[in-house]
Parts: sequence; C-alpha cells; structure tokens
Amino acid sequence: MKNKKILIVEDEPIIAMEMQESLQSVGYIVPEIVRNADDVLPSVMKHSPHLVIMDIYLKSFIDGIDAAQRIKVLKDTPIIFLTAYPNEVIRKKAMCVKPEAYLLKPIQDEELQRHIERVMKKYA
Repeated sequence: MKNKKILIVEDEPIIAMEMQESLQSVGYIVPEIVRNADDVLPSVMKHSPHLVIMDIYLKSFIDGIDAAQRIKVLKDTPIIFLTAYPNEVIRKKAMCVKPEAYLLKPIQDEELQRHIERVMKKYA
C-alpha cells in the first residue's frame, strides 16, 4: 500500500504541511501540495496520483468540488474531501462527485490514514 502518491490540495500551509509530514511518515509519497484549484489539473497530469485529498474551500476562483469534477473528467482518481464547514448543501454538492470520503476538519491522522488505506485497497 505504501509508496503510493497522494496529492494534497489545501490552501492553509500549516494544515497542508502537517498532513504531508503525517502521510510521508507512514510511507506515502506526497509529490506536491497544491494551494489553489487552478493548479490542480496540471498537478494531477504531472504526478498521476493514486489519491487526491481535497479541501473544499480554496482561495481561488473555483472551489475544491469544481476542481474534483474536472479531475474526474480526465482521470478516475479517487478523492477524499476535507472541510471545516459542516454545511448540508455543500455536502450534497460534493457527493455528486462521488468522493471516497467527506471528512470534517480537524481530522486526526489515524482517521485520515484509515480512510486512505481503505481507498488504496479498493483501487489496488
């Protein structure tokens, strides 16, 4: 399962770095941290990640849900959404993308890793 590439899309630098360190400490490869939705597609094309962890609210013209929809058009890359805002309307919109998980921040490393391992087994 390890040595799989996970792309992190998160505009909060501290959260992104903590997530990167946590994932790398258990053997995942984080080739890049993407800070806005506009840079997601080029990064997905460049790195071909096995999984994308996507924040929904990003400081860019489009949000994480729109970026995830664009990814799904190009590749069937699994996506785990993260959000700090428990909004039912947003959750329903996100579910249309068919993410592997929709998780609320703050999330514990162990919980995130359980979801990642489940996704990696599913797509192995």
